[in-house]
Amino acid sequence: MERSKALLLIADDEEMNKIILARRLRKEGFVTIDVADGSQAVDKMRELAQNGRPDLVLMDINMPVMDGIEATRILKAEFADLPIIAVTACMVPSTDYTHYGFTELCTKPIDFNELIAKIDKHLNRKS
Repeated sequence: MERSKALLLIADDEEMNKIILARRLRKEGFVTIDVADGSQAVDKMRELAQNGRPDLVLMDINMPVMDGIEATRILKAEFADLPIIAVTACMVPSTDYTHYGFTELCTKPIDFNELIAKIDKHLNRKS
């Protein structure tokens, strides 16, 4: 899939994190939409699914209202093939994040080369 056609949903409660992620991803050619918590991520996915849902989600884990783990559980139940990359500062090394439904994990501070490689890997699988 071409980057310019890929729509990424960013779920993070920290405004600056969303701004930095969106700017960097747009420079790489992606289209982004952002939300402030897991509940909004679920709502936005359901809304956008009717018109060609986002191709991939970048999900923070620790957020108010609904955390990223619960949001991912709900999204995977409804959109099983949706790639969801956990983007978090609170990684527990012994935790298997794929158990929660995450496709990949990127830790903050973000290594953008690593993140973009993971995004490209999953978007290329969808082509």
